[in-house]
Parts: sequence; structure tokens; C-alpha cells
Amino acid sequence: MKKNVCSPAKIISHLHRIEGQVGSIEKMYTEKRDVEEIVRVVLAARASLDSVTRLLVNDKVNGCYDASKVVKKKELLKLINVLFKIT
Repeated sequence: MKKNVCSPAKIISHLHRIEGQVGSIEKMYTEKRDVEEIVRVVLAARASLDSVTRLLVNDKVNGCYDASKVVKKKELLKLINVLFKIT
């Protein structure tokens, strides 16, 4: 039996969590909370964004995002370049 590798519900869940974290960051900042506390929430939001990135790449590679498209080596290389672009 093939395990379902697509995870749209998980991606949406992560995006909602990130939205809440960003809202918390704004609220903490306006309340003049301790900067170390705010930075901890920023780092948690960043980790959540990394998780979403992994899920998106997984969905792309497994044909979940757009089942009508077959992922080609050239597309994967382009995605890898985006992931590792140093700004």
C-alpha cells in the first residue's frame, strides 16, 4: 500500500501557526515586552517557515502541488537554487 505523501492540510496548519506567531510578535513589540522573548518567537516563526518550505518542496517533488506536471531535473535544480540563494 502506497503511503500518501501529499500534505496540503499540514501546510495550511503550519501557515496558520506562522500567522499567529507573527501576530504575537507584533503584539509583544507594541507592548514593549522583553526583546529576548520577542526574538524567541521570531526564531520559532522562522523554524515554522522552514518546515513549510520542506513540505512545499516535498509536495512539488511528489506531484502533489500540480499533478498535471511531472517534475523535471531542470525544475528541481531551479528550486534548489532558490532554496540555497544567498542574499
